[in-house]
Amino acid sequence: MASMTEKGGAKGTKRKSTKHDIIVRVKSLYTAFICVGILIAARLVWVQVASPSVKHNADIMGKGIVRTRTIEAHRGAILSRDGEPLAISSLRYTIAMDFASDGMREADSTVYANNVDSLSRMLARLFSEEDARSERYEYRPAAYYREVLLRERRIGRARSYNILPRSVTVDEWNMMHSTFPILNGNMGVVYSATSTEKRLYPSEDLARQIIGRYDTLVVAGKKVPGTGIELIYNEQLAGCDGKVREQWIAHGFWTRVNHRDNRASEDGCDIVTTIDAGLQRMAHERLDSALRNQHASFGVAMVMEVKTGNILCMVNLSSGKVRGTNYTERVYNHALKTAMTPGSTFKLMAAMALVEKCGYDIESTVEIPAAEQVVGTRRVVDTHLIKGEDNKPLVNITLRDGFAHSSNIYFAKSIYENYKDKPSAYTDFLRKLRIDDYVGLEAYGERRGSLPEPGSKEWNTIHGNIHKTLPYLGYGYIVELPPIHTLTFYNGVANDGCMVAPRLVDRIERDGEVVETMPVVTLVDKMCSRRTLDVLDECLRAAATPERSGYKFRGLPFNVGCKTGTSQILGNFNSEATLDRKAMENGLNRNDEYYLGSVVCTMPEENPKYTVMVVVAKQRTAEHPTYYGISLSGGTARDIMEYLYANDPTLHATLEEPEVPYTPTSIKGGNAAYVESVSRKLLDSYEDEREGATWGRVSVDKEGGMTLRGVEVKEGVVPDVRGMGLSDALYLLESLGLNVTHSGVGQVSTQSIRHGAAITPGTATIHLTLTR
Repeated sequence: MASMTEKGGAKGTKRKSTKHDIIVRVKSLYTAFICVGILIAARLVWVQVASPSVKHNADIMGKGIVRTRTIEAHRGAILSRDGEPLAISSLRYTIAMDFASDGMREADSTVYANNVDSLSRMLARLFSEEDARSERYEYRPAAYYREVLLRERRIGRARSYNILPRSVTVDEWNMMHSTFPILNGNMGVVYSATSTEKRLYPSEDLARQIIGRYDTLVVAGKKVPGTGIELIYNEQLAGCDGKVREQWIAHGFWTRVNHRDNRASEDGCDIVTTIDAGLQRMAHERLDSALRNQHASFGVAMVMEVKTGNILCMVNLSSGKVRGTNYTERVYNHALKTAMTPGSTFKLMAAMALVEKCGYDIESTVEIPAAEQVVGTRRVVDTHLIKGEDNKPLVNITLRDGFAHSSNIYFAKSIYENYKDKPSAYTDFLRKLRIDDYVGLEAYGERRGSLPEPGSKEWNTIHGNIHKTLPYLGYGYIVELPPIHTLTFYNGVANDGCMVAPRLVDRIERDGEVVETMPVVTLVDKMCSRRTLDVLDECLRAAATPERSGYKFRGLPFNVGCKTGTSQILGNFNSEATLDRKAMENGLNRNDEYYLGSVVCTMPEENPKYTVMVVVAKQRTAEHPTYYGISLSGGTARDIMEYLYANDPTLHATLEEPEVPYTPTSIKGGNAAYVESVSRKLLDSYEDEREGATWGRVSVDKEGGMTLRGVEVKEGVVPDVRGMGLSDALYLLESLGLNVTHSGVGQVSTQSIRHGAAITPGTATIHLTLTR
């Protein structure tokens, strides 16, 4: 049976060995591993090379976890000459809450709610309705803060939430960080504080046309670059920004990491201007008042330092939409950009040409038989006839009187007669004085003066022939100048004929150290001869007499040289006033009666240190008929000059130290303690012989020695008050029951009742005689 089984098995399927089975299994496993490896490798290659979504996500993660942030440099300040900030950058903090932070999540609900109530009330009190109006944001009551704080914690999202309605100053944040719950760290780190800078102008409108703005403005939908010092010195003010690498740690929260590219910021420099803040403020206020009183369109007030060209103040005020109200610096820089016919202030330039080139002197005469005369083919009118000491009209008018009385005929006739054959000689002389050029403030938007060439196509087309128009050029028409040009010319005359450029910036500083000083720039080294300057000085003195323009300056403790100007405005100008815009729709003409009234003064006249100019533009109306330059501008100019005199010690007389010290020959007696104190300060030698007496009398010998002797005072006895001052004598006698009358000044020399007499009802009144 056994053999039969073995045979049958041999004929069937041969059984595989265990070893073979293991090998097959291992091969299958290896094959599977190889296939999986191939698939993984293929997937990796696809991810690295072919998959756009994976690549996109990787880029996002790379950029999202680490970033490079710019650290803005602290922008420098713009300062007045005395250090008052005109523009500064203030550090502000933006506070972002993280409601998914550990402190928020782990806080007990009751404790958190109590802290929220306190914080909400504090925030509503700090960010009040008044603060909201001032900073221009929507006021939020305490209930709003409470709702947000409770809601956001309940949601618990990891996001940055700006809980405050605005950024806060360093002082505000320090106060909040130390006293406000939740923000003071009593629940851990639950916020981030991001610092930013805000540009502030502490004096609001003060000198804003000079300061300008450093940020980009949008006007009528178009981007307009900043203006003024903020733009011109932007590179120095801006400094150099820093750079720092940061890593993301939570939604809205980043932390700084060490990196080789980290760089600290370098703060900007400070710009020190030539502006005197006190003078600028005072001139602003006085000009504002004058413009309101006259319902004027705009006004300019400037002060220039004679030797340096420093502009100590430059006020540019323009009316708001309702003329006569809301005067502001933010409309236009009329001092530099508004070029108009200057009027009679131009006569000083004409006088310079006549004296320097035509041989005139202060007594050169022109025949003026009437207040109206035809010069060339132009009818020229004076406002009045010039009269002599006998009050009779003069016919032969000198240059002194012609300038003092601002005679149009004198200058029209003189210029026409001397230059009609060669008018270009006159205009060439004026051009050497930079009448049609810049004076150095082009970067601030300064406009060039306008002086057409006689006989040119422009001249003939616009103005007409020489015989008609040259007389006009004698007294300030045809030519157009911005006020800064007129001021610079007068300042040059005051500076012994050396015309210097106006300066608005004195120096650049960093941390109090001077980086760069702006130089004094000479425009014209020698405007004319010394002889001509002497004649012009005499003209300015004549115009400043109380009988002429100087009536506005009567009573000043210093002498003034001045010239006024009144001209009619025929061209348009920049204005926001509705009445002005309506009048200028078709261009201003003579019927509109717009006038430019100005005055230029040099002070003190003997050795000028300052040149002052005030300009007012207004429409002559029935309600406000005044339009002459001295009436419109003289009051403001006087206020400015009084301020300059009061605040400049160099303009005041100084007392010289005497060779022999002064010794008083007498000292009033009285209360002994006070007399002793004064006497010890005034005299070298002092002897006290009062023997404890409360009242004393002083005697001074020839050598300057003093002896203090007591005055006996007894009840019911008249004391000796001779040598005392009136106040002490009155007190002493009235305290003893006497009635006192007195006459004279000084110290008591005699008393009507002899000392030592008894005081009785019949001796109740005593008379004191005082002498020096």
